[in-house]
Amino acid sequence: MAGTDSSASSRQSSFNSLAKDLELPLEQGCLTIVVLGASGDLAKKKTFPALYHLFEQGFLQSGEVHIVGYARTNLSDDGLRGRIRAYLKGASEEHVSEFLQLIKYVSGSYDSGEGFEKLNKEISDYEMSNNSGSSRRLFYLALPPSVYPSVCKMIRTYCMSPTSRFGWTRVIVEKPFGRDLDSAEELSSQLGELFEEDQLYRIDHYLGKELVQNLLVLRFANRLFLPLWNRDNVDNIQIVFREDFGTDGRGGYFDQYG
Repeated sequence: MAGTDSSASSRQSSFNSLAKDLELPLEQGCLTIVVLGASGDLAKKKTFPALYHLFEQGFLQSGEVHIVGYARTNLSDDGLRGRIRAYLKGASEEHVSEFLQLIKYVSGSYDSGEGFEKLNKEISDYEMSNNSGSSRRLFYLALPPSVYPSVCKMIRTYCMSPTSRFGWTRVIVEKPFGRDLDSAEELSSQLGELFEEDQLYRIDHYLGKELVQNLLVLRFANRLFLPLWNRDNVDNIQIVFREDFGTDGRGGYFDQYG
């Protein structure tokens, strides 16, 4: 137990030092991170390992953070933890066990209120037990874009941070934002009706790949390409990626996106 306290103190010190160096505002009180699509491929391979590394480096504090997985799959808390553990290879067993104890699981549909009412109760019970007076809620959508509108409606209706408590609600949408310009604009309009712009964060991990970043530098750092690489001269862009494993349960996603 003493070792656990020591490691937690070390991570807290590391976080405080980094926050000071980066001039980050220190927020106090409980934080709930909800991973929607928790049983899916993206959550297991990317989202939960990323959260673990934030925890290991001290950016997520065990006394202030609560992580909830939400999906349609019928799982227990330990069932989800077992799935996540398999993707935390090479990590300290002590840190992994401490991290996994922060995780709870709620099963429910993406388009009905019953599951989101259970989710809100899980979050609210944690906030009340924490007794910090704050309610910071971060929803991470590790889901196909086709269900973003219904899920966001449910979040807006059932799971927003109470106005009576200090805090905020934020939504992160992952993966390609629509199939093309028209679907992206439609999706943006639907989400814009539900949340303020400062509550929405759109990310696409493929746009952060080294190859794409290198192309951006090549394009804008060379004056030779400025008059050539633009919408008047580029007919289409194709991105091909290869993996050494099959679709493994991701067939529904690839049915929509190739």
